[in-house]
Amino acid sequence: MTELRNKNILLFIPNGRGIYGSAVAHEFENRGAKVVIYDERPSATTFTKVAFRLAKNSLQHFFMRYLKRVISENTNNSFDYVLIVRAEAFTPLAMKLLKEAYPNAGFILYLWDSVNNTNTASIFPFFDKVLSFDRFDVEKYKLIFRPLFFINDYRMIASQMQRNIDVLFIGKVHSDRFSFVKKYEEALLEEGFSTFFYFYLPSKLVYYQMKLTNQNFKNASITDFNYRMIPSSLASNYMGRCRVSLDAQHPAQTGLTMRTLEVLGAKRKLITTNQDIKSYDFYREENIMVVNRNKPSLEFDFIKTPYSEIPPEIYEKYSLQG
Repeated sequence: MTELRNKNILLFIPNGRGIYGSAVAHEFENRGAKVVIYDERPSATTFTKVAFRLAKNSLQHFFMRYLKRVISENTNNSFDYVLIVRAEAFTPLAMKLLKEAYPNAGFILYLWDSVNNTNTASIFPFFDKVLSFDRFDVEKYKLIFRPLFFINDYRMIASQMQRNIDVLFIGKVHSDRFSFVKKYEEALLEEGFSTFFYFYLPSKLVYYQMKLTNQNFKNASITDFNYRMIPSSLASNYMGRCRVSLDAQHPAQTGLTMRTLEVLGAKRKLITTNQDIKSYDFYREENIMVVNRNKPSLEFDFIKTPYSEIPPEIYEKYSLQG
C-alpha cells in the first residue's frame, strides 16, 4: 500500500466532497495524508457544467477568480501533490497560476472522461503524470493507463442475496442511450422479467433541447425522465437487488464507464455496448454480455444464470484501494 504519511494533497475532483471525492480523500487520509478538496469547476450547477464544456476559454476569467480564491484559502498550506481529476475547466493559463502557487508540488492529472469530451490535451505538459481510463487516449497521447475503480459501497453489497430486480438501468441520458435502453425494457417486460430503469436528465430545459436536436428522443415523453439525480445510497441499494445491470457508454468514448466498475465491485452481471471490455482481465463471457448498440440483441438465459466469481487479485485491482 502506498505510504502517504504527512503528505499534503490538494485535490480537484468533480462535485468536490461528493461520494467519489469523499471516498478518494478518505483513502488518502487512511494512508496518512492531509487532503484539501475542491470541485474541479467553480460550480456544480447544470448551467456551469454545460457552459464550461461548450466555451471554457470564454469563461477563463471566471475560472481564474475561482482558482485565486482556492489559493488564498490555502496560504498556510504547502502541498506535496496537486491531483486534478478530469480537469474539464482547466486551461494552460489556469495551470500556470497553480504551478506558480505550488512550485514544489508534484502535479498529477487523472482523466475519467475522454479527451474529446473535455478538451484537456493542451494542459498535459504542466503535469508530472497524466493517467487516463481510456485506452485510445493512452495510445494517442502517450499517457499512463489507469482504469476507473469501484468504491467500498459496492464491495459491501457484493454478498447481498436478494434478487427481485432482473435488469437494472440507472444513468444520465445522452446520445442514443434512451432509445437503446427502451428497446431492452420493452423486450424484457414482454418476457416477464422485472426491471427498474431510471433515466436522468439535469433539467426539463435539457429535455426540450434534446427533443429538438436528437432523433433518439422522437418518441420520448417528458415524464420518461427524472430530473433529480438518484442518491448514491439508493443507487447502490438497487444494484444490490438486481441480477444484471445494463449500460451503454457514449459513442465517442472507448473507456469503461464508472457504472461498469460499480457492477464489478457489486459482483453483478453486465450487459454493455462497450466492445473494449473484452480486453480487460476481469472479462468473463458468463458475467458480461457485449451487444451491438445498432442491432441490440438479448439472450434471456444470460439473465437467469448466476454470477461467476473472478480471482480476488483481479477484483482488488479495480477497487479504490487498488
